[in-house]
Amino acid sequence: MRKIVLFVGASCLIMMSVAWVEGQQGGGKKGGGFGGFQQTPVTLLTRADVKEELKLTDAQLDELPAEYLKAIEKVLKPDQFKRFRQIELQARGNNAFKDKGVQKALKFTDDQVKSINGLLEGSDKEIADLTPKFGGGKKGGDFKGAFEKIQNVQKETKEKILTALTKDQRKQWREMIGEEFKMQQGGFGFGGGKKKGADK
Repeated sequence: MRKIVLFVGASCLIMMSVAWVEGQQGGGKKGGGFGGFQQTPVTLLTRADVKEELKLTDAQLDELPAEYLKAIEKVLKPDQFKRFRQIELQARGNNAFKDKGVQKALKFTDDQVKSINGLLEGSDKEIADLTPKFGGGKKGGDFKGAFEKIQNVQKETKEKILTALTKDQRKQWREMIGEEFKMQQGGFGFGGGKKKGADK
């Protein structure tokens, strides 16, 4: 179940990629899209009511992320898929280090897995404690302040994780995520993003 939960955050990237490819191959299709938020197989299968209707098991849900990637790999060219995977890892942020595939690629030791999972659990708790501040309160909540605090938690956690890696592991991770991709704020225009030197 954890795999599909972690993958939901990157699902938008998958939908963006598929829509972009369809637009390129079909001369720019119109209709649907994010304006009225057209449902896709990805978004449908993350809905609780659909999962209940289909009686999906956790085991089935755990298999979905890998199947999504296989489908995308069939559509994209090798260099496109390689870059997509880099962007997808970037979009997942620190949660990417929970992925057993990432842990295997970086050759995590048992101690590293335990240590990094502990850092991520602590980060998740801090963020969960901050998240309600977006919602209300007598003054409507300090949206900007809470967002900045969450960003700081994520940044600090990332630094601690990278410190826990060896020099070779950090080098391998930089190769896995590639050049930093800056998504356009409020986007979904499929017009690309701004590139900037990736965090080292």
